[in-house]
Amino acid sequence: MTLTQILKTLAICILVISFLLVTVSAYQQHLTISALAELTDVTSAIVTSLSVEKLAYVDNDEKLHMYSIDPAKLENCFTRLEIAGENFDFRVSVSYEAGGEHVLGPYGSAPPDDRARCSLAVACVLYENGRFLPAKLSVIAWRA
Repeated sequence: MTLTQILKTLAICILVISFLLVTVSAYQQHLTISALAELTDVTSAIVTSLSVEKLAYVDNDEKLHMYSIDPAKLENCFTRLEIAGENFDFRVSVSYEAGGEHVLGPYGSAPPDDRARCSLAVACVLYENGRFLPAKLSVIAWRA
């Protein structure tokens, strides 16, 4: 083998190894981004479920008020859901102002430091003492 053939072979090997390393790295990043996108979708589904159904205020006429949070329902809120065959834990809190900032919660366990988690906050109202107060529903979710 001549020196030129050895250098060409070496250059091809370096290019092939570089291509494989970049491909493996891109695949790992793709898996991470896909998992985070799924966690974002799940967090959005949890917030929607809580604000539209599970924590929603129901008046005396049995009318459901979506995005109106009933504080009595917060204390009995289950903080684990199964979505698409996977279990997710979440922590929920509601902050509002009534002569100063108040926070109801957090309800649920503390999020682990070693897992990916997603947080989402939505505007809502809190039904308290016969009146509606502007509030913010916050949820942090992670895989159980």
